[in-house]
Amino acid sequence: MPLLVEKAKKPPLKKAAKSKRTQPLICAGTEKNEKVRDDIQQSWNRCSAYGDLSLERLDVPSEDEQLVEERWKKLNLERIAKKELTNIKEVAIAGSFVAAISDVQGNLLWTCASEYMSKKAEAINFLRAGIWDEQSAGTNAIGLSLKLSKPTTVFSSEHLFSQLYDWVGYASPITHPGTQEPVGVLGLFTTWNRHSVLGQSAVIQLASAIASHLPAHQPAAKLEINALGVPKVSYLGKNLLLSQRQIEILCLLALNPEGQSLNELHANLYGDQPICKSTLKAEISHLRKILGGSIGSRPYRLTVDTWCDFIDFWNLRRKKKSEEVISLYRGSFLPKTNSPVLEEWQRCIDVAMGQATKSCQDAALLTETMCNSYSGYNLIHERLVELLDKK
Repeated sequence: MPLLVEKAKKPPLKKAAKSKRTQPLICAGTEKNEKVRDDIQQSWNRCSAYGDLSLERLDVPSEDEQLVEERWKKLNLERIAKKELTNIKEVAIAGSFVAAISDVQGNLLWTCASEYMSKKAEAINFLRAGIWDEQSAGTNAIGLSLKLSKPTTVFSSEHLFSQLYDWVGYASPITHPGTQEPVGVLGLFTTWNRHSVLGQSAVIQLASAIASHLPAHQPAAKLEINALGVPKVSYLGKNLLLSQRQIEILCLLALNPEGQSLNELHANLYGDQPICKSTLKAEISHLRKILGGSIGSRPYRLTVDTWCDFIDFWNLRRKKKSEEVISLYRGSFLPKTNSPVLEEWQRCIDVAMGQATKSCQDAALLTETMCNSYSGYNLIHERLVELLDKK
């Protein structure tokens, strides 16, 4: 359905500052001397903590195309919400929008642009695989919606970068109805002179319509391994009752997707312990039956789509996404393991969590993590005390 367009004269924009924003700026569409909204100012402050982001230059990075394709398939929105995607395309074309769906890291998995917005979107890499979290693209509707977990509007010079001063963005989380966790964000974007008074309500309704098609359980992969804190493994959406040793085997196989020989897996699992190799072969045979034959041999390897919280944690850490790292943490990696390889991973993850915690400026995030974690309480508590002492 076409959207009504609000006609208005565009007020003059302030020139972009040459340094990080420390004071509120007057945004297009606001009354003279009216201060910027608190959530926008807080976003600017967070962006400043990420580094020296120049207001003069927007350089949005791109995620690997293969990873983007894998995440899009995992969300499965193209199939389960086909009708809604058709509606979104119609809204984008009729309302002179570019529409986008991102994952929970801010990576654009799907976009559709009207002729009016196509070249504008291309010029700033608002395209599939573009990364639009706050750390990568500054204050913007998708990044802000991800951070606040609620619908957002970012208008004109509320954006951090001056290249977006002509843009208006509306975004809303796509929230899973069962878990109440966001699985992505839907956004609609246009220029200030074509923005719609119905833009925010439209994006909320469309995001809710997409969410209504999601299955009761939304697995990240066919095989999910949660090993941070209390270990839990699920296959095809069902929790498995596995021993500590069986979970360790799955973790080692997940860390070595190319596969391992029996000797390699035995050494990585038992170290110098006098455990017979036939015991390991029996464990693998049992696991193979549980997973419907999804463990290959010669070499031993997982042959099923797999997601692991500790691998996701490490990948986010490599990308220096500290807030996402902290949000994913639920405790030490396999705290009861005595596998030499997994013990080394445990130490590395603890150090990475410590570094992320020390650099975190978000007291609310630390409080939430402390409540949800099964270890690391003291470290998080110390950082919270430091932040509160500064106030």
